[in-house]
Amino acid sequence: MKRWTILILTGALLLSCTACGGSKKPPQNTAPLTSPVSQEAEPLPGEDAPAAPDTAPQQSFVEPILSEREDALETPLPPQASAPGAGAEQETPANGPQPDPLEGPPTPVDLDLTPLSSTMIYAELFNMMSAPDDCIGKTIRMKGSFFVYQDPNTQQVYCGVIVQDATACCAQGFDIVMPAQARYPEDYPPAQSEVTVVGTIQADRTREEYGILVLRLEDVSFD
Repeated sequence: MKRWTILILTGALLLSCTACGGSKKPPQNTAPLTSPVSQEAEPLPGEDAPAAPDTAPQQSFVEPILSEREDALETPLPPQASAPGAGAEQETPANGPQPDPLEGPPTPVDLDLTPLSSTMIYAELFNMMSAPDDCIGKTIRMKGSFFVYQDPNTQQVYCGVIVQDATACCAQGFDIVMPAQARYPEDYPPAQSEVTVVGTIQADRTREEYGILVLRLEDVSFD
């Protein structure tokens, strides 16, 4: 009996503790939150107070430049004077030198060696002597030294134009057949003078059986 009494008292005590210990929320602080206000730190004793910020307006360096540009744009430009005679048609003077319609064009050439140096001309003439059939019948213009010789017995005049190599030890050139009406020495260039000659390349085959083929210039003219 005592045992059941003790159990009943113990259960009643537990129920009373449970009823009193219900979940209660802690009271909330309903005070309004205050926004933080920035405050300047007060100087400590012995320290200088911080200088107040300069609130004076700063002048920008861009403003003078913009004002100068606005003044320049507002200033009217002076009118430009038109060039005299502008728009007028230019007439070609009739008193200028006019080409002669009866004058024919200069003699066309197949090989012009005048722009080349003496060394290059020598090389070109060497190639012509090695393969003469490739150049026979072609018209050539070249610079070189004029040589002339008159046989004292027959009074026959022989002349030609030659070009020396860079070492001046070898020479290549052509015999020159002067026109039949040319008289020596009046119609011949001075001996050993530098000349520019135009002529047609032909071959002298009179000694070809001996392995000698001489190239010569016919229908020549001197520039």
